[in-house]
Amino acid sequence: MFEELREVEVESYRDLRDLKYTEMCILEGMRMAPALLRGLRTTSENQHPTNPDGSLNFAGYKVYATKLRISYNHYVMHHDEEYWTDPYTFNPDRWTKDFVPAEFSYTPFWAGSRGCIGKHLAMMLMKLTLSALAKRYDVEQRFDKENPPVINQNIAPMKLINDVTCFLRPRED
Repeated sequence: MFEELREVEVESYRDLRDLKYTEMCILEGMRMAPALLRGLRTTSENQHPTNPDGSLNFAGYKVYATKLRISYNHYVMHHDEEYWTDPYTFNPDRWTKDFVPAEFSYTPFWAGSRGCIGKHLAMMLMKLTLSALAKRYDVEQRFDKENPPVINQNIAPMKLINDVTCFLRPRED
């Protein structure tokens, strides 16, 4: 990713499209460590197909109530082996242009009618920030290999258990 960021001159919005591998890394990073801990949705007859028995289909289950509040965990969804091959491995290459995650299995910007209207701006800003940092600094990270960082998914916002220390060192070239 750093090679790509250092090679591509970002002078306009169009140049950001050339940062394909960087975008794949960002998408995978948001899958591995989503910023949101939990989501909350309410069922309604208008949003879900109604079965002949009056139930609604939700995540493979029959639900017999409307206006039912359902809480879900983004981290768990983003690591579900039903939807993600080798879900605990950071693999940006899974995000090829042909790959489309299963509906509602990847929700860093929410999904459906309540999806974030600023997700494209957010992606653009992440690419711009990473590009500026990569051109000016080398990044070094340190953590205890005996006790690697783990995401504590029981608190919001999510927090790492076992610290990762990052150093930004000005580039010499």
